[in-house]
Amino acid sequence: MNSFLAAAALAAVIFACGIGEKSADSQDTKRVQVTSTPDKKPLDRDAIRTELLSITNDLTEAAQRGDITTIAQQTTDDFELTDVQGKVQNKNKALADIKVERTIRSWAITDPQLLSANEDSAVLQYVLNVTLKSGASGRARVTDSFVKQNGKWLVKSEQQTLIR
Repeated sequence: MNSFLAAAALAAVIFACGIGEKSADSQDTKRVQVTSTPDKKPLDRDAIRTELLSITNDLTEAAQRGDITTIAQQTTDDFELTDVQGKVQNKNKALADIKVERTIRSWAITDPQLLSANEDSAVLQYVLNVTLKSGASGRARVTDSFVKQNGKWLVKSEQQTLIR
């Protein structure tokens, strides 16, 4: 229904402004010649998703081990984290909070989706499932934004939202 109303509103604007009308002037406009460009290889979205998911798994394991070196190497200098409590941290503050995690029994990433991708940037969304040694468990929807620098995918930002 909303898409119908949006289409109807757009149609009204086009009609009112005369955007869709043909005039004698519009028929005399110059034609733009389309030149062919070398065929670009289409993006392999599955390969990108697999690569980003591998990076995400590596980063999650590194965080559990308290390995800030790996995390520092896999994130941009201007990395920003918004955690499940809404706390926003830059790279230095996020790295300072990483410690060896001894309370986690297991974790799993499920429902990975590549929301967008091009040659230089991509967005991966997934659910992080965590089970503590105490038996308690929780889930968070995570959205990671990646950029490609020097041929390598790096995490630019991460947004975590607790799922209740």
